[in-house]
Amino acid sequence: MSPQRLALRTVLLARPRTVVAVLLVGASLCVLDLFAGHIASSHTRMEYQAVIGERLGHLALVPAGSPDPAKAVSPLAGGAPGEVKAPAPLFDPADAQRARRVAESLGGVALVVPQLSVRGIASSGARSALFHGEGMGAAGTLVGPGKLKSTVRNGIALSSTQAQALGVRNGGSVTLHGAAPDAAVRSVQAEVVDVFNGSAFSAEGRTVLMPLEMAQSLRDSGRIERLVVYLSEPRRLENRRDALVEALRVEGVQAEVRHWQEQSLAYQQERNASDQAFDSLAGMVFAVIAAAVAATISMNALERRREIGTLRALGMRSHAVFLMLVAEALWIAAIGILLSLMASGLIAWIANRAGLSATSQHPLNRAALLVELDFNRMLMAVVVVLAVSLLAALVPAFKAARNTIPDALAA
Repeated sequence: MSPQRLALRTVLLARPRTVVAVLLVGASLCVLDLFAGHIASSHTRMEYQAVIGERLGHLALVPAGSPDPAKAVSPLAGGAPGEVKAPAPLFDPADAQRARRVAESLGGVALVVPQLSVRGIASSGARSALFHGEGMGAAGTLVGPGKLKSTVRNGIALSSTQAQALGVRNGGSVTLHGAAPDAAVRSVQAEVVDVFNGSAFSAEGRTVLMPLEMAQSLRDSGRIERLVVYLSEPRRLENRRDALVEALRVEGVQAEVRHWQEQSLAYQQERNASDQAFDSLAGMVFAVIAAAVAATISMNALERRREIGTLRALGMRSHAVFLMLVAEALWIAAIGILLSLMASGLIAWIANRAGLSATSQHPLNRAALLVELDFNRMLMAVVVVLAVSLLAALVPAFKAARNTIPDALAA
């Protein structure tokens, strides 16, 4: 009988120790799969919030030399308290029009929205508060929270926190004072046409939405800061980005193309934290699996010394004994992996069918609690578990193969 068949027979005998090892491998891997799915679900939610909620778009065209958001200087991020960032470069109207024409002519582009950020002080008469606003073209009202009315030229949308700070409601009036570098303070009278749920997702979340012309008036400039591009097929983001970079180069437009992950500081921080958490959990899971497999193979080899000695006496070579015990470890891992995949799929199916919901502080206050499965990480975990089980079985299998026939039969 081949070593592989002997190993499978031993595992199928379902000795308590072997059963416990298989269940431990399956349960540990199931926990890891579900946690990976939770991370994938969180990333999907954050992508929606960044692209739609924060209106970063899938891609953004910014003037060449614009500062990287990930390297923004601030006292809280380690910058010098007295250090002042240089103002970001802006597109002049001609360059903005050329860049927009290039982007709109590219296949797979659903929408291009010009944007201009503006900061300042908002006053309702009784109260005042700082604001971080976003001026956008008319098409920008088609996506994301906060709706403007084309019939109200001075209409703005306030986040719920900003509206609460100012003590105004829908239909109220607010005076906005712009604070732009190297420009005189400009003021405009605005009417609140919408109050949207703007629960803080990141420190860069916009609290006031306004028409692009109003933002340009507050900054005393006819330029724009960026062109936000929404794609009809987000999965082809990298391909569309490369094509857009090439089209801009051909047209001679001096602009950089950045995707939403580069612009969202919150996403970068959250992804780094979740990746560290997954790596920590994966390390513990693989350590537990390695210990369980090594202990099981060691004890099985010790209890079956006479059986192994008999097989050796009947002609089995030492390398066949080694292969038999290694194959036994791999069978334990393989059956545990199969159980984990079945359990993960069943748990995800039950949770999704149950229609559970979770309440959070995000703009999507009540959202379905869906359990996703990250098949890429699951496949990676399967490969690592097989490798870990193989390595864990090498030492006990080598020791069992070195025993001589007389010593094994005399045990």
